[in-house]
Amino acid sequence: MNPDPTNDNRSSDQQFALHQLIDQQHNGVVASVFEYPADWQARSKVTWNFQNFNFPLTAFAQAFNPEGTEAVEFLPAELYCWLSEGLGYFFMPGQENHGTPFLMPMPAADTLTQWVIPKYRGNRPGLKIVGSGLVPQLPQRLYINQGGVQTEDVCVRVEYTENGSLFEEEFYGMKFSQDVPYYGPQGMTMQTNWGFSRLFSFRAEKGAFDAARGTFWRIAGSVKVNPRWEQIYAQAMQQIKMLFDQQLQAGYANIQAAAQMSNAISANNDAMLTSFEQQRQAAQQSSIVRDDAHDRSSRGAFDEYIRGVETVDDPYYGKSQQDNSQYHWTNGSGEYQHSNDPFFNPNIGSTQNWTIMQPKKS
Repeated sequence: MNPDPTNDNRSSDQQFALHQLIDQQHNGVVASVFEYPADWQARSKVTWNFQNFNFPLTAFAQAFNPEGTEAVEFLPAELYCWLSEGLGYFFMPGQENHGTPFLMPMPAADTLTQWVIPKYRGNRPGLKIVGSGLVPQLPQRLYINQGGVQTEDVCVRVEYTENGSLFEEEFYGMKFSQDVPYYGPQGMTMQTNWGFSRLFSFRAEKGAFDAARGTFWRIAGSVKVNPRWEQIYAQAMQQIKMLFDQQLQAGYANIQAAAQMSNAISANNDAMLTSFEQQRQAAQQSSIVRDDAHDRSSRGAFDEYIRGVETVDDPYYGKSQQDNSQYHWTNGSGEYQHSNDPFFNPNIGSTQNWTIMQPKKS
C-alpha cells in the first residue's frame, strides 16, 4: 500500500475555520490550533496527569462532518520504553511504569497493528487490516522540518463495521527511537525510548473516503503549536524532573529504576520539544499561503478587501461585517475583539464569554 497524499481533490471554494486546543490546567492557554471545514465540527481535550512522570501530557482532537461520516482524529502520542538489561526483564510487554509501557522496539507498522489500532478500534466488529506501507515525505506533507532526526513513517489501512455500515480508516504514524545509556553498579544499561511523536487517522464510510482525501490532508497539515504553550510545557516537565530527582536523592525505593526513569523524563522531554521546534520552523519557512479564494467568490472577496472588511457568521446577530483582521470574537453585547494571532483567546482573564466568529458561508 502506498497512500498518495498529493491527491488533493477538495473543492476549491471550501471554507475553513480554526479550532483551538485549550489547556484548561494552565489558565486556558491555547496549546495549538488546526483548520477544519467550516461546515464540520471540531472538539479537543488537553489533559495533564502528573503521576505519569515520563510523559504527563495527553492531547486529543477530532474534526468531523456532522452530516456525513468523514472524520480526522489527532491521537495522543504513544511512547514506550525498553531496557537492554535489568528492569526490562521484570515487566510484561505493555505493562506500564509511571505511565510509560515497557515494550521491545518493533517496526512502526507492526506497532500500529498490534498496539495502537487495537487500543482505539479493537471493539469494532469485523476489524481487519487491509494494507500497510511506508509513506514517503510524510513530514514534508505535514510541514515538519525534522532537522536531521530520522523517523519511520507508515500508514496502516483498516476496515470495520460501525452502525451497520462498512468504514475505511487510515492510521498514520511517525515513529522515532532514541537510545540513552545509563551507567550504574551493574555497568552500562542501554535504555531505548521510542514511539510515535505524531499519530493521526482519516476515516469515512466506504465509498466516501477517497473524495475527502484532500480535505483530510488539509486538516492534518494545518497544525501549529503555540510558542507560549511550549514554554509552559518545558517548565512543567522541568518541575516534574526536579521533584523526581528530589525523591531519588531522598532514597527512592529502587535507585536503578529511579535513575532510568529520570533518563526517560529527560529524553522524552527533549524529543517533544524538538518536535515542537521543528513544527514552528516549518510553519515560519513555509511559503504556502491559503488565500481567500477558498472562502469567497473572487468578486466578493475583492470588494470586501477594497473596503477593508469581511463578512462573518455572528452567532448573536446572524452576520456582521468586521475589519479585515483574521480572527474575530464577540460577547453577544455588540462588543468585538479582533486579532491576527491564531493563539489569541480573549476568554483568558475575562469575566465575559467570548465566542469566535467564522467567515460567512457562501
